[in-house]
Amino acid sequence: MIEAACAILALGAGVFVLTPLFKEPKGNLEVELLAETELDRLLNRKAIVYSNLKDLEFEYKLGRLSEGDFQRLEAGYKSEASQILLQLDAIGVEKNLDEVLERDVAARRARRNPPTGRDAGHEAARCPACGAQTPRGKRYCGDCGHRLP
Repeated sequence: MIEAACAILALGAGVFVLTPLFKEPKGNLEVELLAETELDRLLNRKAIVYSNLKDLEFEYKLGRLSEGDFQRLEAGYKSEASQILLQLDAIGVEKNLDEVLERDVAARRARRNPPTGRDAGHEAARCPACGAQTPRGKRYCGDCGHRLP
């Protein structure tokens, strides 16, 4: 009788442990994989090729590659990098992509968190004694301790 109870308990524990392996994942993995844009793919590939070029030069300086192998591999990587850059130009990627992304992020944050009437007047003010910037509404300067108007 005890053996049967132990067997049932072990079988239940096994089912409990193995059930997640056979369930469908919660997120739709295909949609997530398709969400990667051509721009993302090209930027990732560009980073990989640049990294490979750096590694290649490092290996050559260490003496692990011959001159001929280095030149052949370097020419291949540079050719691939130029093709990627041409494709990025065709997509219309600006050269200062970081600035564009930062502007987009700032614009989205501004739309998501518009300043309220109470927060709109809380820009930084200057302390009359030391000139340090202090948030509006504070009674004392954080730098010199002077009482603010």
